Amino acid sequence: MTALWAVDAGGSTTSAIISTGVVRTYGPVNPASVGADAADRTLRALFGEVAAALDGRPGTGWIATATVDLADPGGEPDRLRALAREAGVHGRLLLSNDALPWLVAPPLDGRGVALVCGTGSGFIAAGDRAALTRVGGCEYLGSDEGSAFDLGLAGLRAAVRAEDGRGPATAIAARLADRHGAAPAELARRLAAEAFPKAAVAALAPAVCDAWLDGDGPAAALVSAALDELVLGVRAARDRAGLTGHWSVAAGGGVLRGCPPLLTELTRRLRSELSAAEVVPVTEPVASVHAALRNHVRDGRVHPPDGPAGGATWLIDLDPAPRRARPNPAPPPPEAGDPQVRVGLCLAAWGGSGLAAALEQATLVEADAVDLPTDTTSGLLDLARWSRDEAYRAELRAALAGGRVGCVSNSRDTQLLLGPHGPHTDPVLDGSEQAKREHALRHALDTVRLAADLGAPHARLMFGVPDVARWLSWWHSTVSWADNVTDWCERARPVLRLAAEHGVTLLVEPHPKQVAYDRASARHLLDAAARAEPRAAVRLCVDPANLAATGHDPVDAVRGWGTDLGAAHAKDLQVWKGAEAPRGAGWSRYGPGPPIRFRALGTGGLPWPAIVSALLDEDFHGVLYVEHEDALLPREQSVGVSARLLRELLPRARPQGRTW
Repeated sequence: MTALWAVDAGGSTTSAIISTGVVRTYGPVNPASVGADAADRTLRALFGEVAAALDGRPGTGWIATATVDLADPGGEPDRLRALAREAGVHGRLLLSNDALPWLVAPPLDGRGVALVCGTGSGFIAAGDRAALTRVGGCEYLGSDEGSAFDLGLAGLRAAVRAEDGRGPATAIAARLADRHGAAPAELARRLAAEAFPKAAVAALAPAVCDAWLDGDGPAAALVSAALDELVLGVRAARDRAGLTGHWSVAAGGGVLRGCPPLLTELTRRLRSELSAAEVVPVTEPVASVHAALRNHVRDGRVHPPDGPAGGATWLIDLDPAPRRARPNPAPPPPEAGDPQVRVGLCLAAWGGSGLAAALEQATLVEADAVDLPTDTTSGLLDLARWSRDEAYRAELRAALAGGRVGCVSNSRDTQLLLGPHGPHTDPVLDGSEQAKREHALRHALDTVRLAADLGAPHARLMFGVPDVARWLSWWHSTVSWADNVTDWCERARPVLRLAAEHGVTLLVEPHPKQVAYDRASARHLLDAAARAEPRAAVRLCVDPANLAATGHDPVDAVRGWGTDLGAAHAKDLQVWKGAEAPRGAGWSRYGPGPPIRFRALGTGGLPWPAIVSALLDEDFHGVLYVEHEDALLPREQSVGVSARLLRELLPRARPQGRTW
């Protein structure tokens, strides 16, 4: 059964049911109450807990929020989709105004009036007319009469007037001073200086209600005026919805929950003055959202409500579905006449030049397949736009239809999953460790989804490494490289599960900046990944030049992997052996070793005839991707030289064998 989660987001607090029967409380997520940055931070924390509870599985949610209008959700669907996906939540969710679930959940079941009296106030109704009716709910400058904000502001003004002699004495002043530690005038000035005072003003309402219950005359007048407004709002909603005969009200919000006698008096007036058959108290709003969600899940899928309420809910798909999914067996042998090893091209070197230019170069070198990078630093495609824009997804499919995408990759954004998370990775995303991890996970998941959407068998992802210092043993310490492998499996689990679901093989590239950096660590990681998620296929993309740069034998690097070798990269390597610093462009270091630089095939020192022979001996059936990192040659010349050399080394037809 699909896991159900629900969120009620009012003006002052947010409540969530993430696992059955457990209600968790957060701060406000309404930008009007706390500002956009604070609201987004709270949502990130909430969605993080949802993702943890779902543990990689798809779920179904309903978010009821005061930020959404009944007719137009504005930018909320995009905002919520982006933040939920960033946290690793997938599945589907319904989005609505915060009061709508009260109307469509039992016992109203879509007919009656929902009254919200919390930080703000508002009324929605559905009856015998086609359209849903809304009254109020226009934020505190246009409405919110009878709300906590309205009561709090009126009480503060009454206390200030009493203090300076313009109004009658009231117990509200003493209660405000006791609760908030300041005289009414000082409190008013302090609140006026706040950028977002709505929630703080609403927090003054209990002082008014308490004074009313103690028999204070001015407080009683304010409460009576608030009740008048609430009754008037229900009347207007009832009449505009055409409700006749038997109809009911669902009433809730922080004011009514916090002051039961106020709810009792409101219930009496609604029944006596408006002939409401029943007033149903909404004591736990998020429970009503959860009940509404359960009421609209059929055959394992959530559906918008029937009738007028259906037009005021928006269904958000957190996982754009791939056009096709495939099983995940070992790569099939080539068909008759196909080459055993194909020549591909990594398009990363064309970052900044546009996808069309990159694909044109792949055509010029007659690449059999391409590795398509999704890195935000490359700019070849917009992965965030792809995740939400079906038209753009169709546009990419059309552009790549003849490109034979063999692999979709990400080496920069996904690096932030394991780190490092300091200034090393700030050029990709400048932010906290949590923000960087969320960014990496979102891009990793979307890269897998894009691979499935394009029919690419592989997704090559580089997740980084938590602690490079684990290369070495430390005196009397139990810390080892195995801890990095454990971290990799834990952080990568949602990606492994998604790849398994979509039939995409995850490629890991051994590299000094990765958890897999040599034969032993690569073998350890493959075995650990198989235990962590047995359904997922994880294989290697070996770059002999990267391994040779740290002293390993480049020929041995491709031997002995069997079907665990999913792809390989082709570039050459120069190693500086002089005592002085090298001259020229492109030199760098991999750790404490000598300076190295990568070159086009045939211009460095690697034995590429022997490497290709080893691949053929190992019965490798896959793509050998040309990678341009040569600082001395233009990229077009570099990849042209490398592709021609590979084709000279690879058999073009079935060999005849020895002739003597």
